[in-house]
Amino acid sequence: MSVVTIRDVAARAGVSQATASRALTGSDSVSAGAVAQVQAAVDELGYRTNRAARSLRTHRTDTIGLLISDVRNPFFSELSYAIEQAAAEQGIAVITTNADERVERQTDSLRALTMQQVDGLIIVPQGGGAFEEISEDIPVVLLDRRVTGADAPVVHSDNRAGSQLMIDHLVGLGHTDIALISGPQATSTGQERFAAAIERLHGHGCGPREDCLVEGDFQLASGYRAATRLLDLPRRPSAIFAGDNLMAFGALQAIREQGLRIGHDVALVSFDDTDWFPLLDPPMTVISQDVHALGMRAFDTLQARMDGQDAQDACLPVRITVRGSCGAGSTALRARRRS
Repeated sequence: MSVVTIRDVAARAGVSQATASRALTGSDSVSAGAVAQVQAAVDELGYRTNRAARSLRTHRTDTIGLLISDVRNPFFSELSYAIEQAAAEQGIAVITTNADERVERQTDSLRALTMQQVDGLIIVPQGGGAFEEISEDIPVVLLDRRVTGADAPVVHSDNRAGSQLMIDHLVGLGHTDIALISGPQATSTGQERFAAAIERLHGHGCGPREDCLVEGDFQLASGYRAATRLLDLPRRPSAIFAGDNLMAFGALQAIREQGLRIGHDVALVSFDDTDWFPLLDPPMTVISQDVHALGMRAFDTLQARMDGQDAQDACLPVRITVRGSCGAGSTALRARRRS
């Protein structure tokens, strides 16, 4: 079967090749009738645009780059899917790379994406890593995390409000000895969630013990190590608040390995939900982010920047999803009340 060309489309539509080309690129100089004729010819012949040839004319490749932190994290997997769906509706392809929560991987990924001549970049920053690899003429949007001094709009969830909601919930159930497994303090997300939780605990008059504050790295193994350390304390906390879902899962493993029951011997909660948290026994109480809305807003913001428009930061609301992992009647709480 021969390849259908723009010349074939023009002949079938009864217009010049130049008119057919302008119709396909959305030029205002083509009448609505001619556009309809060209589109009908495209559908009938099964014509597919030659991206390479089109990029020479438009100086755009119809591709964007997406750098995420950890492909194993359900939050980032869902975020990537939302962005890819939004881009596909606009005929834009997404090249996704994984930094594995490492600054050096970020550097390599951004260099590779720039060499692909993408039209724009959505970046989940790794710590305070710089972006020297990015050409100044490539529009950038930061997602989930901000970087001090970076000249790019940031799309993120309300981390402070989320931590405050969770601390209020735990204290309202009677927990006053709460441990925190924070995300890395080199990231704005880790900093904001941790600082807001500490501030709220002090506001309730139950500031945390120093031995109950452990820094993780948003990955499963660090949550496991942190929870193991917390559970081995002479005075075990009554509740553990993990700064993301992977660290919460690691903490869950540590709790079960020690033969303890969540919601009975110790409460466990997470910032971030997953599809399987509701299936646990008991299901886990979480701070839920609107991941689909985050992805859509990030893509829309990048598209605005690629079109030369101004774009502002966006902070999306979160909510608390209460399930059964906090155990208001747990043995840990009853022991504290007796003492």
